[in-house]
Amino acid sequence: MQLRGERLKGYLNSKILELISVRQKEIGGYVYSQKEFSKYAGVSRETIRKYQSEIDACLRSCLVSKINHDGDAKYRNLQEKNHKLQREVVMVRTMYEAIRVQYIDLIEAMLSHSIDISILMVKPVGPGELDRTGGNCVLCGGSLDSTV
Repeated sequence: MQLRGERLKGYLNSKILELISVRQKEIGGYVYSQKEFSKYAGVSRETIRKYQSEIDACLRSCLVSKINHDGDAKYRNLQEKNHKLQREVVMVRTMYEAIRVQYIDLIEAMLSHSIDISILMVKPVGPGELDRTGGNCVLCGGSLDSTV
């Protein structure tokens, strides 16, 4: 038999009062949970949502607090995570730019204090110029033969 209308309201009211008294005897206090009440009363959560205002009035009269689940909690958590990651990206970019400037300064300092290696540079050797070098390396004087 399905209860509807006023009979359902009365049933839910009696079940919430019963649950409150049972929980207060067991643990000394009760915090309303829609999920727990739906299981205890044997009705769907959708039915409880339809009659939530009557249930809330009963809870207020019994001075019982309730658990509030915010449907936007996941959205807010993701927003907070997004803001945190954006701050981290800004921090990493700032660090990257600082390190990049230091790296460029380091390379410039090394180049300004190093020897001029242009004297070691030789024009690319073409087929005709290989004979002028005698088939030897211009740096070490070793043979350029492919038989090593």
